[in-house]
Amino acid sequence: MKLIINADDFGITTKVSEGIIHGMKQGLITDTSALVNSKHFEKSSVMALEAGITAMGVHLNLTFMAPMLQASVVQSIVDESGRFYRKPGLIPLSYDAREVRAELKAQIEAFLDSGLTLNHLDTHHGVSLKDAQMLDLVMELAREYNVPMRRDDLLSPELSGKIAEAGIRSTDKLCGDPAVPSLQEPWLRGILDEYKDTDCIVEIAGHPGYADEELRSISSLVDEREHDLALLLNPALRDYIEEHGITLISYSQL
Repeated sequence: MKLIINADDFGITTKVSEGIIHGMKQGLITDTSALVNSKHFEKSSVMALEAGITAMGVHLNLTFMAPMLQASVVQSIVDESGRFYRKPGLIPLSYDAREVRAELKAQIEAFLDSGLTLNHLDTHHGVSLKDAQMLDLVMELAREYNVPMRRDDLLSPELSGKIAEAGIRSTDKLCGDPAVPSLQEPWLRGILDEYKDTDCIVEIAGHPGYADEELRSISSLVDEREHDLALLLNPALRDYIEEHGITLISYSQL
């Protein structure tokens, strides 16, 4: 078994970024993906580079804060205030695919301008699963930038298999429990037990980080992030992974 443990939302606040970096240097986090349109991304990218973290993914985003592009350029995917809708289901079905592609590409280009290396794409709130057209747009970008993408299609039976059919590198399995807002050790150990003797490449995605008052004002996940970080810093869990011959990798190694 090869295992990617990915920390979503790098850059949402500097404290979350600080926690993710700590988890990558001292714990089990092997990769992360950045919210590039966050006002904290620029500082967070500098923090990562200074810590020797040179590659990560982009957490492509259409549901948090404001777009990179002017709201007038992406009118079909923003509300009256010029900000993104908060959930994929609120994005109008009549959205303009050209506007979506332009915004997502702007996020990727801003990421590359930071000096970081792009090693995969995934999406905030799983927006790639909104519909088949949205998934196609993200897959087009993965092909254009020649990077892997998260296997979100495994969470949507009607879209399952499209990423593999497109020849895009990915994991064999994405594991998460949508009913629980944070990683739980019994569940995580169960995933390890299920796949430890297989050749599967598995991703476990979580939301580790340090919480602060700013985070409370912008995110529904606050204390849960500190819970995730503590779990992924647990040396007993690292011992368990090593004892069972599980190989920790990043998306850079796909």
